[in-house]
Amino acid sequence: MNFISLAGSLYGIFMSINFVSKKNQALTRARSLSGEKGIINLGAGCSRMGFSESTCNLPEVVVNVDLTTWGPKAEIHNLQERLPFADGEFDVAFASHVLEHLDHWQEALNDWTRIADHAIIVLPNPLSIGGWIHSEHKQHFSFGDINFIRQNWAVEVYC
Repeated sequence: MNFISLAGSLYGIFMSINFVSKKNQALTRARSLSGEKGIINLGAGCSRMGFSESTCNLPEVVVNVDLTTWGPKAEIHNLQERLPFADGEFDVAFASHVLEHLDHWQEALNDWTRIADHAIIVLPNPLSIGGWIHSEHKQHFSFGDINFIRQNWAVEVYC
């Protein structure tokens, strides 16, 4: 194996570990903030295996929002539109790898911080090449963008 192949393999391993680690940290934080009102899981992806499916089934999650109704406690809503929930209806709005798929992410953040006391989002790491070249990503967040989000919305960001 040459140096470039080894470096690429190590980079891939590091980014995969970081991806899982940040999602787990964010979810642990969301669960710690959840009380009687629970967590709204935005862009739930309950039909996907692994992390998404297990998140959908957590007892703290009271609503799973996505474009399909598959899974427990599922509701169909377009995250590009204002959600039909009351102000402060939830303890936590949790969105893992959702914001980068939205055209109007600022409006989404406004809405998510409206419906929940806390908002926790997970974004692709700005150092992740996969995050930048993913064909379904409409947004690409740099470290500067992430700082902008933290300064302008009451949101915890993990990447």
